[in-house]
Amino acid sequence: MVIDGVHLPAAGRRELLRLIRSLPKAEPSSPFAPRLLAQPAGGPGAWIIRMLQYRNLSWTGMAHLLAVVTPTYPSAATYGVIGAGRTGLTPRPVTYLARLLGMDPGELAALPGVVLAGAPPPPAPEVEDAAALLWEARRLSAAQACHVSGLARSMRGDSADGYRVNLPAS
Repeated sequence: MVIDGVHLPAAGRRELLRLIRSLPKAEPSSPFAPRLLAQPAGGPGAWIIRMLQYRNLSWTGMAHLLAVVTPTYPSAATYGVIGAGRTGLTPRPVTYLARLLGMDPGELAALPGVVLAGAPPPPAPEVEDAAALLWEARRLSAAQACHVSGLARSMRGDSADGYRVNLPAS
């Protein structure tokens, strides 16, 4: 849904966001428990990955979405390694992950103690909209998410089978 949504023009992204916000909040049928392939270390990397999982992104989802809205292409397994605390975070991924979480990169960088060389440039509108769509869509039921996803795909107008990687405005 989010990947199709960020391929829309700005007006289409706003329309999709309005639709998501207008839908009634779906009560969860069970408590959310993100599935992890490795036991989290509990450190900053795990916290950041959990924040993305609470937005219904799997490691593969993180890899796909970040490949579309940022100039980075880490594999899905990389997010597992970050979540397990087996690798340190560096300024670039922290900045991209912060943008996708809708956070200030400097604030997120403070969590793992990463020092940013300077203020990162402002995010592209597609990145800001991806963060908003992720945040709002987390409360949808599966049926609502399928409906919105189908609508986003149909609104694209181009081939929904292919995705542009690293959108020009990223």
